[in-house]
Amino acid sequence: MAGFIPPHRQQQFLRASTEFFQWWLAELTQLLPQKWRAGLLGRQAACRLSLDGGRLALTLETQGRETALGSAYVAALSPGDALPPGIDAAGQASAKQQLLAHIAALDSRSQRRVVLELADDYLLIRDISLPLVSDADLVSVLAHEIDRLSPFQKNNVCYSYELLEKNAHTGKLRLRLICLERAVLERLLVQCLELGLKVTKVLRKIDSSQPESFSETFSETRNLLPLDQRPAKEKLWNSANQGMAGLALLLLLAVLMLPPWHYENQIAALSTEVDALLEQSKVVRAKQARLVSALDVRDALVARKNSEFEKIIILHNLARIIPDNTWLTRVTIRDSALEIEGESEKSSDLIEKLESQAAFNQVEFASSVTRNSLTGKERFQIKMQLSDKPDAGLNSAALDTELDTESEPQTLLGAKADE
Repeated sequence: MAGFIPPHRQQQFLRASTEFFQWWLAELTQLLPQKWRAGLLGRQAACRLSLDGGRLALTLETQGRETALGSAYVAALSPGDALPPGIDAAGQASAKQQLLAHIAALDSRSQRRVVLELADDYLLIRDISLPLVSDADLVSVLAHEIDRLSPFQKNNVCYSYELLEKNAHTGKLRLRLICLERAVLERLLVQCLELGLKVTKVLRKIDSSQPESFSETFSETRNLLPLDQRPAKEKLWNSANQGMAGLALLLLLAVLMLPPWHYENQIAALSTEVDALLEQSKVVRAKQARLVSALDVRDALVARKNSEFEKIIILHNLARIIPDNTWLTRVTIRDSALEIEGESEKSSDLIEKLESQAAFNQVEFASSVTRNSLTGKERFQIKMQLSDKPDAGLNSAALDTELDTESEPQTLLGAKADE
């Protein structure tokens, strides 16, 4: 994704991001005690020297906040140079004394962390094109080609570069080469030392307004300071970091060990309480088991009652439908199937009467009809399906009402015979 973003846009994004985080850290720092805040600000403070038009301006940067400490004109950048015309020598001497006083008030670490920014008037800047190489090889390529790319000899030039474009299709790199004569740079470094400041980086002025905010890659490629004059990098595993790592390890062990110890104590206390309550719960669980058994029996009875048809209602419906010349010898109910056997003078009429009732469906003969030689009546066997519709038959309340209103009891099974 970074390859599609122009380099200057990447720089703007990095600058805006670092400005935000530095402001955020500065606000958080205000919550620390005064002693801690002073130590923290002292470690992160840095000085920036800007050279433009012969004026050297010093700015102190602390947690993203800038404080101007003063400025003064530098004496000769080349032999025989003097102050620019129209500059009051006495006023400049006073300004230089004030600048020296501010520098003396700085802590030693800030005096040793100075970034020198040079305006374009002091630099030779040109855009060049080189074959596409890796970042590691680019440094060696520039070291061999610097005689050809600049008007200075190889041993008398300080240079840096900015990557403008990397085109994989054409196999070319576009760079912005920044050169400075080594003699001029050395005279500037001497004047900075006379002020009590040690320069650690030399950058083009437009490169960065926050010298410590860029990544290490950007700082190294844009640094004009010769390699032999750059400060040695601090070892990562120094004594301070070792102490911090030991403290962090102790804290980590405490974080890992304290919760299990605390949980073990809680578990022991809760186990004692659980054992005391366990005996009391045995009686409750026994009663609960008996109650569950009783509920299971009740549910089984209710389910059986709800799933089966009420036989008294079925028999009452049959008694209402069967004519006087018919009697039943057997009634069989299996689930939703009903089968009746008996004798009738005309069994086909009985089929019609049964089909006219909503309580019975699919009424048909289960076997062939025969005639009894003794009684002269037809023997029949009829099967049907019981309806589960709510209005298919009489309910229990309607049955009770009907039985109460009948003046004479009727015989349901095998009680109707010819006179």
